[in-house]
Amino acid sequence: MGCQYLEDLYELYLLGTLSEKDSAAVGEHLERGCPYCREGLREATLIVCLLTQTVRPARLDSKHKSRLLRRLRKKP
Repeated sequence: MGCQYLEDLYELYLLGTLSEKDSAAVGEHLERGCPYCREGLREATLIVCLLTQTVRPARLDSKHKSRLLRRLRKKP
């Protein structure tokens, strides 16, 4: 997997939203010590950290929360 392809995946990799295949590929690439991608991952870490600190947690009322949980349970 090339560095240019990985640029779009750093944040998703950190958030754990990539498929197992893509996550493994990113992890393997980073383990090889690519300086370009390590810097990109460092920057993505800062972005993810800042975003998680600025967003208020969503508060659902019990009706919407129940509906959401039912829908999530139905997903394969």
